[in-house]
Amino acid sequence: MLIIACISLLALMLLGVPITFSLLGSGFLAVALTGGMPMYMNCRGFISGVNSFTLMAIPFFMISGAIMNQGGLSKRIIQFCSALFSWLRGGVGIVCVAANMIFGAVSGSGTAAVAAIGSITAPDMEKIGYKKEFTGAMIAGAASTAPIIPPSNVMIMFAAITGLSITRMFLAGYTPGLIIGVILMVICHFYAKKHNIDYGGKFELKKVGKALIECFWALLMPLIIIVGITAGFCTPTEAGAVACVYGLIVGLFFYKDLNLKKIRNVLFSAAEGTGQILSLYAASTMFAYIFTVEGFGKVFQAWLMNVSSGNPTVIMLLIGAFVLLIGCFMEPVAVMPVVLPLVFPLLQSLGCNMVQFGLVFSMCTIVGGLTPPVGSYLFVTVTVVKTGVTKLIPWMMVMIAVDLFVILLVTFIPGVCTWLPDALLGAL
Repeated sequence: MLIIACISLLALMLLGVPITFSLLGSGFLAVALTGGMPMYMNCRGFISGVNSFTLMAIPFFMISGAIMNQGGLSKRIIQFCSALFSWLRGGVGIVCVAANMIFGAVSGSGTAAVAAIGSITAPDMEKIGYKKEFTGAMIAGAASTAPIIPPSNVMIMFAAITGLSITRMFLAGYTPGLIIGVILMVICHFYAKKHNIDYGGKFELKKVGKALIECFWALLMPLIIIVGITAGFCTPTEAGAVACVYGLIVGLFFYKDLNLKKIRNVLFSAAEGTGQILSLYAASTMFAYIFTVEGFGKVFQAWLMNVSSGNPTVIMLLIGAFVLLIGCFMEPVAVMPVVLPLVFPLLQSLGCNMVQFGLVFSMCTIVGGLTPPVGSYLFVTVTVVKTGVTKLIPWMMVMIAVDLFVILLVTFIPGVCTWLPDALLGAL
């Protein structure tokens, strides 16, 4: 049954069938041809896969991200970042990175960040002298911080599958996300210096103060989410709901950029994004059930133990390499339900720090968004900057190298991600 499922999945993907329907089709075909389990278990797995209170956070964060875009909040955040950083050498590129990081602290979606922030910052970067390939790669690389800096749809999925604390996962994501952001800003600085562009200017405190006043209500949105979850005032799901209501109030009555037509666009956009994520997740859980029935988990765990000699760090690196490989062909949402049930119990039994593993695993799935043939960040960026995929590849490799560096940093120095949750919530 497992062999039929894997072969049919690969065949459907090569034929260009969307990954959700590839997973569904291969799962049903494997069960129908082998009779290894009742057909209704597929339907049951599809429904039960998304029957989770934790996953309700995803549509709320999708809505809040769409409100930021349609309600003029993202535009004001870019203006604030511009006042704060544009005086630096490479300031326009640095603004792109900073704005993506702030937008990520609301939407939790890298593709949403590319579409919302990239479409505004790309023309400015190209106008000032940045080449299209660098601009596109930087937008995609900066957007990859969105699923690391909370709230993160990927981390929500991880917590829903493993039962790990979402709050602890969220807190662990801040430092790695900021490290990636700072490295990308440094790259922008040296690129501008090398190509003699984007000279920066004079820092004007008055300009920053004016932009801060204009942007104040928009900046409160990510703060509400961060403080609400960190201080324990609300769960991530509740924080997402509060952010939606707050964003509507600000967009309608403070900035007055929202109207009934735009609210409809917000709901349609959020519904489309949520449907894509949760249907993919549901299809993946059904496929993962076949792995469980066939006992693949025990075989895979035994192989990991033999190859690594039981060393948790080596096992983590092997799992990371496997996720990096499979992430090139499947969306992060599809990878997690299939792979996590196979490896999480093993690492837990070895006494690994599961928050550290959660960050490593989540970051490895995100790298797949920067690589073909799936590469959601990559292909949305191509549309935004209007260039070819092959032209982006050289600079995209630099962005991937940055992510891999931080993954290794978290793997070998757990404190990079665990110090903040341990300091605020106590050590595990």
